[in-house]
Amino acid sequence: MILPIAPLWAIPIRDIPNPRKLNGTWVSDVANILSAETESRLNQRISQLESRHGSELAVVTIPDTVPLPSPKAYATELFNTWGIGKRGIDNGVLLLISVKERRIEIETGRGITSQISNDQVAQIIETKIKPEFKLQKFDQGTINGVEEIASRLEQIRTPNFAFAPIYNGIGIFGVAIALGGITWTVLKINSWCQLLPSVYNLQSPLVFQIKIQQLHQVANAPMRLIAFGVGAIAISASALLWQDSATGWVLQLDRHFLALLMINAAIALISIPMWFGITYYWLAKLTKTLSTNLPHQIWKLFGTTILKNLWLLLSIQCSLLFVVAILISPSITSWIPSHLLFIAISLICAMSYQFFLIYVVNNVSVDDKIALEQYFCVTCRTPTQRLDEALFDTYLSKPEQLAVQLGNATYSLYSCDRCHPVTTRDRQHIYCHPNILKEESVCAKCHYPTVIAADLKQSRKPKKFPKQGSKNAISIRQCQNCFHEQPVYPYVPQPVSSSYYSGSSTDYSSSSSSYDSYDYGSSSSSSSDFGGGSSDGGGSGSDW
Repeated sequence: MILPIAPLWAIPIRDIPNPRKLNGTWVSDVANILSAETESRLNQRISQLESRHGSELAVVTIPDTVPLPSPKAYATELFNTWGIGKRGIDNGVLLLISVKERRIEIETGRGITSQISNDQVAQIIETKIKPEFKLQKFDQGTINGVEEIASRLEQIRTPNFAFAPIYNGIGIFGVAIALGGITWTVLKINSWCQLLPSVYNLQSPLVFQIKIQQLHQVANAPMRLIAFGVGAIAISASALLWQDSATGWVLQLDRHFLALLMINAAIALISIPMWFGITYYWLAKLTKTLSTNLPHQIWKLFGTTILKNLWLLLSIQCSLLFVVAILISPSITSWIPSHLLFIAISLICAMSYQFFLIYVVNNVSVDDKIALEQYFCVTCRTPTQRLDEALFDTYLSKPEQLAVQLGNATYSLYSCDRCHPVTTRDRQHIYCHPNILKEESVCAKCHYPTVIAADLKQSRKPKKFPKQGSKNAISIRQCQNCFHEQPVYPYVPQPVSSSYYSGSSTDYSSSSSSYDSYDYGSSSSSSSDFGGGSSDGGGSGSDW
């Protein structure tokens, strides 16, 4: 039994070179009937069509359509294999020329058939292509066909859906969100300065101290809301400056992503005064709460902080370039609608810059030492007043006055004039903060810093102090408040014994983990592909 053998000219569809994957063009002249000049002209015209309208047009010449049953079946399968046209829009066209069969097939995508009927396709073949092909003028016939198809595609109006109101609505929504975030931030700052929740070093029932917070610890959620609002404004502004986003279904993100980055960087620059205003308000309220002066030249401090962190801004910029390059890759754009990618890219860029400015705001603050010098009233949570030294004799106890006389300590007195006016103030309303100058002067019995060194003859004990080893006490440390005494013995060095220390070594086993990289495209080395459209077999064909 003899099996039939396919003709030598037969080329399986999988072996037809995909021009989009091969070199980013639109023409695959397998039958070698077109000149290089014609191919260049066709690629230029189709690229212009795809840029302006978003439609895709592929031109393929083959020797034969065997082993498929018909040139029409070959064209349909090739169309769907390559996915000519944008996914979900299906606005692709395939011009297939089979030389041996002297057959022309024009395959249209699902989104084209309602705009260009099969009869119109047949008319293009009969009037524009066949007359030239009968004269063996393949170059001119193919150019005529492509020009006519492209012209008709450009006359097709995209579905009647206005994107401009959507982007305007996003911008208005962003303004409302940003203003709400600013208002919320102001309320958070006011609430923190009134309630002072960041309490630490609670030393007495009368006063407490606070720990200065970074602004994100006080108003983290509101500032993130502001960043999101600015991101929404950036989306709207980018759409306003890029007219294609308001009119076209398909956006050429790969040709404008640098413009998107520049627009978002400009919006970040415009938002700097807003963040400076928030910083100024926070520092003004904070210094007022601490009863201290506002730092001079806050704008200079703010700008210096930005300059010191330019490396972080550069890192963000490089990361954005990398992320955007991935998002606009053909393997992503073929699956995700371009308007969603446009919104995602604008939002990511804008919020990245805003988070950098939030980082700058958090690094502009007042010195923590200011808070350490201030005490707040537990009752009314307002700053207390430090009393003058002339009042020490009135409010210091006798042991405390004795400690000051001995030079062992100093004291700072704080009282709240609001809760305890001068006319009703007594010692129980005053917080006394000790500053111990000599730690060894604190008595172990009465706990006042009133201990001094004294001679044994000044001891008030009737008996001698016990020996320590074979040594007698040589002096004493005597509290001048409660007269508690501690003996002082001469220093005797202890014998040092040899000891062996065995060091233990710990083995650390290192483990490596591998991460599978996400495949963003096919194994082809090309940088592009068709958009992923499909066809139901629409179109027409004819012999010449």
